[in-house]
Amino acid sequence: MPVPSERLAGWLSLKWLVAGVALAADGLLLSYDLRLGLAAGSLLAVVTVIWLYIALRYGSLSGTPSVRMVPVERARQQENLRRMAAARDFARSGAQQGADPAQRP
Repeated sequence: MPVPSERLAGWLSLKWLVAGVALAADGLLLSYDLRLGLAAGSLLAVVTVIWLYIALRYGSLSGTPSVRMVPVERARQQENLRRMAAARDFARSGAQQGADPAQRP
């Protein structure tokens, strides 16, 4: 069953955590060796530009509705319907009585 994307703390998406770690690593590289830090920073910049192009052209930043959200919402509705039907069946059948040892032959 499809599930929505996980959030780290309710407000922090995992992509921002990865971006923060990448920037921290680049900062460490810059403080260690300037040329190595600049090379890592330029690689990070190229990856960021490619990600922005893809996100703006095809992805979530393009403004088009997500194709993935339709099956997620449908699965959520189906799960709610199953839960309501199970509760309705349980209420209709009544609570099951346990065996009363005093009424045994």
